[in-house]
Amino acid sequence: MTKLIFRKKIGFMFLALMLLVLAACSGTQETGKDSSEGTSHNLIISHFLPGQHPIQTEIFEGIGSELEKQTDGRITYELYPANALGDAGSQYDMAVTGEADIALSVHGYTPGRFPLVSVLELPFLAETAEHGSKIIQTLYEEFPEIQAEHKDTVPLFLFTAEPAQIISKTHKIETPEDLKGLRVRSPSPLGNKILEALGATPVSMPMGDVYESLERGVIDAAMVPLETLYNFNFHEIAKYITVGNFSATPFFSVMNSDTYNSLSDSDKELLNSLTGMAASEKSGRVFDIDGQKGRELAEKNGAEFIELTGDKLTPWQKALEPIAQQWIDEMEKQGYPGQKIYDRALELKKELK
Repeated sequence: MTKLIFRKKIGFMFLALMLLVLAACSGTQETGKDSSEGTSHNLIISHFLPGQHPIQTEIFEGIGSELEKQTDGRITYELYPANALGDAGSQYDMAVTGEADIALSVHGYTPGRFPLVSVLELPFLAETAEHGSKIIQTLYEEFPEIQAEHKDTVPLFLFTAEPAQIISKTHKIETPEDLKGLRVRSPSPLGNKILEALGATPVSMPMGDVYESLERGVIDAAMVPLETLYNFNFHEIAKYITVGNFSATPFFSVMNSDTYNSLSDSDKELLNSLTGMAASEKSGRVFDIDGQKGRELAEKNGAEFIELTGDKLTPWQKALEPIAQQWIDEMEKQGYPGQKIYDRALELKKELK
C-alpha cells in the first residue's frame, strides 16, 4: 500500500513538472511573437487641403486603400481635409500629440521650426514639383540635421508643390521694378525675403484667403504655384501670370510616433513601402499635373503668361542673388551645415532632373 501511494505521488509530481515545462515553452513561444500582429487600427488622417485635392484623392486614399487591402481590413482610415480637426499651422503638433495619427501641412506655416527644409524655397532651385520633391526627400534621407527637425514624429514622406509663380488680377509684372510697392501674398518667411528683395511688400496669408483678397484688392498679387489656378479656382481672377520658378513650398506628411510603434513589424514594412520616395515623387507629380490643368484653364479665361527665360530672367537672378548666401549664413550661425546642404541641393538639382 505504501509503495502504491509512493508511485502515485511520483506520477503526480512528474505530471506537474511536465505541465510546468509545457507552460514555459508556450510562454517562450509567445514572447517570440510580434505582439502587434493582427491588431486593428483606424488611422485618423488630417490635412489643410480641400477634400477634392489630389493629395487626398490620389495619395492618401491610395495609401489608405492599399493598407486596408493588404491587411484584410485590419487597418482602416478616416480623412479630415480642409482644417476640419485644426488649422494648417497646428497639423504637425496634432501628429505629435496623437490628435491625428497622420498629418500633412506646409513646413512654412510654423515659422522657425523647420529651418533646413526651407532650402527648397530658395529661388530657381526646383524646376517642377516632382523635381523638388525628389530633392527634399533625398536631402532628408541624407542629412541627420533635417531628420532631427522632425524628431517628434515619424515622417512618412516630404515633397514640394510646383515652383511658385506670381499671379495678379490687375498688374502685369515683367521686371522686378514692376513689383515695387505692390502687396504680394507670401507663402513663408523666406518668401517674404524674396519679395522684399524684389521691392514688394510681403503679406503672409493662407491659401484659403487668397482668392477673396485678390478679388477685393486687399493684395495686388500672390506668389503661388500654378496648381492653385485649378484647385483653388484662381484661374477665374488671374489676368497676369509671371513664370519664373521663384520658390518651391516644402510639405510634410508625418505620423504619430506611438501609433507607428504600435504597428506590427509587417505592418510597418507595408506602410514604409507605400511612403518614402515613392509617395514623395507621386505627390510631386499630382501637383505638376494640376499645374498644367490650371495653366490651361487660365489660358482659356484669357490670362497672359509672362515667361521669364533667357535675358528676361537675368534681372530677376541679379536681384535675388544675395538670398542663397543669406540663407547659408543664417543656417551656419545657428550651427547647421547650411553650406553643405545648399551645395548638395545644387548637385541634386542636376542629378535628379
